[in-house]
Amino acid sequence: MPTSVDDNPPRPHKMKSQENFHTREEIDQLVEEIYRALETTEERLDGRCDDIYFPMDLSISALTSKIEAMQGELVEIQSYITRRPEASS
Repeated sequence: MPTSVDDNPPRPHKMKSQENFHTREEIDQLVEEIYRALETTEERLDGRCDDIYFPMDLSISALTSKIEAMQGELVEIQSYITRRPEASS
């Protein structure tokens, strides 16, 4: 017959040995190292994003400028077409 979960009482939590505890200074040092590692990782990721984003941003800006120039030329062409003598006849 299978045993019920209720038949197996939970085991009491065993105390960790004293050597597994850290002093406040050791914990502060560990936290400082973690934050330093996070900062280094963040800087590295920022650099990688900059390497990807800024060239793409420059390309998009250049394309936007060309589109705006072409739109200006289209306006000139359209106004020329409407002013032609053949257009009014």
